[in-house]
Amino acid sequence: MSDEQTTENVLDRLLLALAAQLHTSPGPALAAGAVEAFADLSRAETDLIFGQAGLLVHYGADTAPLEALLHAISTVQRAEAPDDAALRPGDAVRLVGELPESLAEYDENWLRETGLVVRYVGRDATVDVQSDLAEDYWIATVPVAAVRQLPG
Repeated sequence: MSDEQTTENVLDRLLLALAAQLHTSPGPALAAGAVEAFADLSRAETDLIFGQAGLLVHYGADTAPLEALLHAISTVQRAEAPDDAALRPGDAVRLVGELPESLAEYDENWLRETGLVVRYVGRDATVDVQSDLAEDYWIATVPVAAVRQLPG
């Protein structure tokens, strides 16, 4: 087993363990230490955590606890966003306008129909979006102008 595979396996186990712990706790909130651990995540850290958790959900791990964990992490990130932020982690969005180059390998019609969730908001007018986990689990960086927030 390569070092990369070992790292992925360990991350899988930690995500599953944290999701199981969250699932059995009396409320749907992370413990204070977990909130602190998920505060101020970088783009790379966010993409790694959500990408790996998304892979687990997409390929059939016990989805309810993992989806609750993803929601809880997004809640931590949302709380850190400026009050006047146009988009925040956890927002549901759709692609609009010209297809971003970062998504050129995907079918445009499928992309336009697929629900996306904001996972990271950059300071460079970009957001990282993740596909609906029932469909796929990719994460891509796109310009803020390429997405429209969905109501609700």
